[in-house]
Amino acid sequence: MDHCIVAFPRLSPWLHLAFSDGQSPLDHLWKRIALLGDIPVTVLAPAATDGELTPPKPPEKGGRVNVLVLENSSGSEALQRLHAAIPDTVEQLLWFDGDAPFPSLSLTSYLRELHLRSWCDYTFGDGFPTGYAPQVLRREILPVLATLAESRDLPWNRTILFDALSVDINAFDLETEAASEDYSLLRASLTVDNRADYLLCRRLVERGAAEPDLPPEGTGEHKPDPFRERFRDDRDTLLQTLLKEPALRRTLPRYYHVQVTNRFTQKPAYRPDEGATPIGDMSHGTMELVLAAIHRETPEAIVAFGYRGEPGVYPELPRLLRLLSVYPGLTCYLETSGVGWTEENLRALQESGQTVGALIVEVDAYKAETYATLRGTGREEALRFIERMRTVLPGRLYVQATRMKENEWELQDFFKHWSSLEGVKPLIQKYNNYAGRLPDRRVADLQPLRRVPCRHLERELVILLDGRVVRCHQDIDEASVRGSLQDQSLMKLWEAGSGDYLAHLEERYPALCESCDEYYTINA
Repeated sequence: MDHCIVAFPRLSPWLHLAFSDGQSPLDHLWKRIALLGDIPVTVLAPAATDGELTPPKPPEKGGRVNVLVLENSSGSEALQRLHAAIPDTVEQLLWFDGDAPFPSLSLTSYLRELHLRSWCDYTFGDGFPTGYAPQVLRREILPVLATLAESRDLPWNRTILFDALSVDINAFDLETEAASEDYSLLRASLTVDNRADYLLCRRLVERGAAEPDLPPEGTGEHKPDPFRERFRDDRDTLLQTLLKEPALRRTLPRYYHVQVTNRFTQKPAYRPDEGATPIGDMSHGTMELVLAAIHRETPEAIVAFGYRGEPGVYPELPRLLRLLSVYPGLTCYLETSGVGWTEENLRALQESGQTVGALIVEVDAYKAETYATLRGTGREEALRFIERMRTVLPGRLYVQATRMKENEWELQDFFKHWSSLEGVKPLIQKYNNYAGRLPDRRVADLQPLRRVPCRHLERELVILLDGRVVRCHQDIDEASVRGSLQDQSLMKLWEAGSGDYLAHLEERYPALCESCDEYYTINA
């Protein structure tokens, strides 16, 4: 017996906002759920935190709808309550994301068949856009997943099932269907968890690409045998539209590089010389203007501070962190050397609570002598900074090494050391030669065989300390300035970059882009 789970990772304000066809994302989802047939539905949703946001409920299906409201953010509690609420007669669960309006019914049928015939615990689709492929699992493994989630204090979120499985993945029988084309490389999310993704879904509706696909048994078509035939994603209108119309995917900025100061406390080997740039800091007024504009247009974006400057010496950092607390939807990243922080800024960081989503400390080396070669002095200060922040930002503190020929042979020790410490996560960053401006220190060329349109032009915006917006994070000479937030709207500045992106789609590259190998990397 099947049971349908509709899980809401959060209550998005975009769930009820109608597309151009007059139907909301929830309307599209419930329409697809209804096409599954007379299957009981359980809705898992967090408690409302805003008067306008209430746990969604699908249209009544003869009393076969149950809504479980989660009172906290514990993944373990959610899985325990779900197991208790579902009858023992249920064998497998069809798990859908509640903020994903366009799950594939054909793929649902395919994965369910694969799951049943394989007698496995968990079945999923790999390489599909987020929100397109459901998950299928045996009801009996829910208590085990709850225990694993509790052991790692896993939060309730979109990936709770796979996160819990991954704690002891060899204890489960898994099956997967890999997409014939790796759509995950597009980084397209068919969800409405933020405004940028909502606009992508809206555009797909406008293109007529979002009508429900029906499983073969409902259309009289050949039903593929999952043991002998691949899922035919090349026939899916939605996937092919995403693949063949990349301009649709450039909706809104998702990641902002914001320069709050151009002061540095170190000169690492991979930082290019920027010439005789006057020393300066972003004013309080410009800071307020920038954050207000970002929040107004992209209220769920990531804003990274540390672009071409050390935030630890920014005199307005305490005020910046206080201002960010007014915009809780924004995620703040701080990128720092951990060297030169003023005591006032250190205290402000320690008292920032949940304001900082990630603190990234650039260390680059495991050995002291390698650190000195790459970054100069300051290693002991950086290590003290990390130790001080380890208990302040547990799970949000990252220690980063940029991978180069000079440190390649100690990165394994680097990774092992920082992985062993509580509250710290290691990161390995790709080396950037700034379009040939620096020597080529790359250990390996990771560029795809066929060039793709620049992910940074598609997803990012760079804002300098005076409010000007440049082409991209590679444009350190500020050769291509789109305008300034001082006298133009953020959306106008974003649209000013559409020509650069369209040129990439036509495989026309200006001089800066021609020799750049950052085009395939993604920050968010």
